[in-house]
Amino acid sequence: MPAPGRAHSHAARGVINTGSTNWSGYVQVAFNRHIFTGVTDTFVVPTVTSSIAGTQYVADWVGVGGYNDRSLIQDGIQVAVTTTNNVTKVTYDAWTEILPHAEKPLKLVVHAGDMVTATVQETAKKRWLMTVKDVTTSQVGSRSVFYRSSGLSAEAIHERPCIAEPCSSISNLADLAQTTDVTFEPGSFSEAPAGSVPTYEPLLCSASDPLCAADDATLYSVAMDGNDGTTVIATPSAPNSAEDGFTMADGDVAPPPPT
Repeated sequence: MPAPGRAHSHAARGVINTGSTNWSGYVQVAFNRHIFTGVTDTFVVPTVTSSIAGTQYVADWVGVGGYNDRSLIQDGIQVAVTTTNNVTKVTYDAWTEILPHAEKPLKLVVHAGDMVTATVQETAKKRWLMTVKDVTTSQVGSRSVFYRSSGLSAEAIHERPCIAEPCSSISNLADLAQTTDVTFEPGSFSEAPAGSVPTYEPLLCSASDPLCAADDATLYSVAMDGNDGTTVIATPSAPNSAEDGFTMADGDVAPPPPT
């Protein structure tokens, strides 16, 4: 589901703060189409920390496109937790998705605490490879597709997924599963032409940084809003000093960035 934006204000280090009803994390947004051709990031699969009755979900992923546009190609990990009669069941899945189609699971077994690297790369014109590697077990799942991406954004996201149509309705968004903090690091994007060797830049570099080549894009820090539109339910940290990492936390308080 694409991320809707809200009114924003400028923040330090050239980052713009914004919000979404379903995304939280960081997004590079280009000024023109077909800029981003790759994105990759590494994170530890989170552990569920609550046993609230009912079912909650959380997904951690990388993608190209989808920030206020209808093209999005993505892959990552989803956690679903269901508690009934004080008994909690947690399932973990690796998956890929290209909008407007439903997600497709990968044949990859993951567990809480596993280190995972998710990558989306345009390997030839309009040919994309989505790969999720469990670094802990050395197992890999992947899927190759033909897809017309806008190439307008590259992102690393902590999400509460859409669980019913229409996804434009807030009431059809999942309740966010409460988990341990999730650190995305190291993350990077590529603007190299499709089919060439990717040339990766730190995912969180901003145009205000003279050492960063991302002068054709704007970096957004995205907080996740609850259904009331005002309560913040997930918040990213500031970028780390290398501009390639951040930490996600439940609630409205930004955690410290990774060192």
